[in-house]
Order: sequence, then structure tokens, then C-alpha cells
Amino acid sequence: MYAVKNRYYKHSKLDEKRFRMILELFSRDITAVECAKQTGVNVRSVNSIYLKLRERIAQWCESNASGTPGLHASREQTQPSDGVVSPYLDSANDGVVGIYLYLMNKQVYCALMNGRSLGEPTETEDGHWREYPVGIDVRRDMRLKIRNATYQGALRAGDIERIESFGHFLRMRLTKFKGLRRAKFYYHLKESEYRYNHRDQDLNSLLLAMLGESPIE
Repeated sequence: MYAVKNRYYKHSKLDEKRFRMILELFSRDITAVECAKQTGVNVRSVNSIYLKLRERIAQWCESNASGTPGLHASREQTQPSDGVVSPYLDSANDGVVGIYLYLMNKQVYCALMNGRSLGEPTETEDGHWREYPVGIDVRRDMRLKIRNATYQGALRAGDIERIESFGHFLRMRLTKFKGLRRAKFYYHLKESEYRYNHRDQDLNSLLLAMLGESPIE
């Protein structure tokens, strides 16, 4: 049986028209369950496509933020450390995942804090990136946890407002899933990063262009 030709999804049995319907709903941040209802594609297949899209978005984000200090290490470990005390808080059961936020202009990039010690806000020598340690309360309400030292050590005017804006955006997205698997947390984080950085653009058109150059498989 030959695979249906689909420029955006290699070796897929799903025709391009149906795939584009799924992509449009994904772009609108519609859940996989609702997407399956609207497209007639079974939810297992939709979940598989959604995960592939999130993985591709994460790859794109990493590639396009390669100049961010420490961000290249994210692919080596794409889920929060298991059984390791969070460097963000003192309790081993705090439920807080430590991440670094990198700010440049109006962009925000994320990296897991795995394997790194908790530091203070820092700025690269060329002044392009500012690095802020924060935490995400994954067991409760997905709120950002920002230390007093971060507030007091803000490197530029507007940085804290940008962090809080991203934190609100992230929380609104992640709480609707009512729980995330550890293995998928990183990809949801990077998807939220991508959506936030392109929130004023047509996400469906951007993703079509991205997949046109590098289809999922």
C-alpha cells in the first residue's frame, strides 16, 4: 500500500487536506480530543501528529536560538530530572521544575535547569541575552515561581514584566491539559515558547512554511 502524498507529513496515510485541517486546529491550540471530533481522525492518530509537531517546533526553537548560552544542552535531556532535588527550591518534593528564561528584545527562550546550579540573573558579554532562573509549579497550578533575587537583580527595565507575561501565557496553556506527562513536559514548554514569540503572527502559515521545508515523519 502506497502512502498518500503529503508534502508536510512524510510516509503518511493521511491526505494533505485532512492534515492541513489538523494543523489549523493545532495552530488554534485546540486539544487533540476536540480536533479528533472535528476532523473525524481518531484521537490516537491526532495525538501522534500533535507530538510530532511539538517535537519539530522544539527543534526549530533550538536551532533558531543557538546563540543562547546553555540552550544547546537542552536536547541532551528533554525532561525534568527524576529523583533529583530541584535546584530552584530546597525541598525534594516541592513539585517545582527549574528552568532558565533567556530574554532578547521581545523574545523569550526556555531551557531546563537540569544539571545546572541555581544562579543569579546574568547577561552575556555582548549584551544580547539576559538569563533568569525561574521555577514552574507543575504539581499545582503551573505558576511561575520567581525569587526575590530575580526581582531585585532585574538587568533591564521591562524584563520582569516580560517574564510575568510569559508566565501568565504559559499557565493559561498548560493548565488546560489537567496534568502533563514528564516525558512531554519539555515539548509543551517549547511549544509555549514558540507560540508566545509568534503570538502576533499567523501561526498556521508559519507552521506550513516550517513543515514545507522540513516535514514531520
